[in-house]
Amino acid sequence: MTSVLIHSVRDTTLIPFSLWTLQGPETSVLAKAELPNLRTWLAQAKCVDVQVDAVQEPLLATLSPPHERAWAKAVGWPAQDGCLPWAARAAAESGLAASDAAKGWAFINLCNWHVSNGQVTLGDPAYLQIDEATDDTLLKAMQNFFAEDGIRLHPYKQGQWLAQSHLFVDLPTASLDRVIGRNIDPWLVGSHVAADALSPAAKLLRRLQNEMQMLLYTHPVNDSRRLTINSFWVHGTGALSPTTRREPQVVHTLRESALQQDLMGWLEAWQHVDAHVIAPMLARLAAGEPQRLVLCGEHEFHVYDSAAPTLWQRVRTHFAPTSLDTVLAVAPLKD
Repeated sequence: MTSVLIHSVRDTTLIPFSLWTLQGPETSVLAKAELPNLRTWLAQAKCVDVQVDAVQEPLLATLSPPHERAWAKAVGWPAQDGCLPWAARAAAESGLAASDAAKGWAFINLCNWHVSNGQVTLGDPAYLQIDEATDDTLLKAMQNFFAEDGIRLHPYKQGQWLAQSHLFVDLPTASLDRVIGRNIDPWLVGSHVAADALSPAAKLLRRLQNEMQMLLYTHPVNDSRRLTINSFWVHGTGALSPTTRREPQVVHTLRESALQQDLMGWLEAWQHVDAHVIAPMLARLAAGEPQRLVLCGEHEFHVYDSAAPTLWQRVRTHFAPTSLDTVLAVAPLKD
């Protein structure tokens, strides 16, 4: 299918984790999903673009997941994998980047690395439930170590900081949404290149990660915690690119259940999206406002534009309504 840019005069709604990667016999469940507004939308829409990850050794996927790439295209950022400047934009919105917009930025997320059977898995930082006091204590304990390597930390959210350094200008990093629940080894900074080709910035961050793991291992904040804070994840790297396009509406409702591989919870979340996101889209469409819907999965995204159905489409929809498994189910990426 011919690629299109995800921007236009249309209102764009982008839904991360809205495509289900088939792991077993889930097709029949998806086909019966109670999503009446989505069915109505699909009956008067046309799929105008499909973008699928290309296998990139040694990884089987991009560092930036499809919803981040689709979002970046929508706002007009260069499509540089692993260097979509989410942190730089957050810094600018917080009033931090105005004085030195050319510098690179990154998110630093406090996290739990879970070791089991010789494999290290990244847990969802949201489950750490870091309070303000813990966040402040660890920022004070860690910021001097970062500063010695030329990285300035700024508080942003509890458990998530903004980091400023020239090191982050063009350093590819894996998105949190790409790594949560997975073995971290293929996604560590620099893992997409050979070990002897690690950049100085990647080497520095790996060393800093090791130092912070040692500091956190014995830190008192972990004494009474069920889940220990034992490392950090760096992501959202890059320098800010100007945008002139309209921001899409981004709906995060499906994220948690998708990351947990909870199909029934995911379908329940989809019902909420159907009622509170797709239904208003249909209302805007009925009022004469063209709409665009971007459905995103683990390895691909699909773009649907509203379009007046032809007579044949109306007849086909009446006698053979769209089976949602053909829309929501996608195959795993193969190497």
